[in-house]
Amino acid sequence: MTSKVLTTVGREVMAEAFSALPFVAALSAGDPTWDPLWTDPNPPSPGLDATAVADLIGYVRPTLVDFVEPDPAGTIVTEEGGTFTGAAGRSRYLRVRLSIPAGAFPDVYVREIGILANPAFIEGLAPGKTVLDPGDVTAAGDLVHLLWSPPQFLNAGTAYARNFILKV
Repeated sequence: MTSKVLTTVGREVMAEAFSALPFVAALSAGDPTWDPLWTDPNPPSPGLDATAVADLIGYVRPTLVDFVEPDPAGTIVTEEGGTFTGAAGRSRYLRVRLSIPAGAFPDVYVREIGILANPAFIEGLAPGKTVLDPGDVTAAGDLVHLLWSPPQFLNAGTAYARNFILKV
């Protein structure tokens, strides 16, 4: 009989390697049939075998990818209620922050957001371009995190920001 464990340092190394990858977020209209189910004891949730979003609206590059640590007094807050603070060095918690300016996706309902690693972009895409045109992404990449939520309406005056915490 043997015993094994993936150490905390091993997880930090994996998160560090992961942090070096390019990321993109896919915003999706999801499935409107999910809407009345959000009040159920078991609301809809994605499967572990998911590889893409259901109904793509558009892509956004993260504005920040960095390491964080859980902290009850932290100022980095997730919509799920988690609180974090920036880590002094690498950690096993990787934050991917989206900041979508007002008017980027007017008059849409967002029910699903996928975080994808290793996307491919058109040649010559400006490195600072955050909101991407559909033709800017030639391959979406590997879906590593998927969020389903009640519909959030974005209109011309709506900016949207969200922290996604990827725990390795």
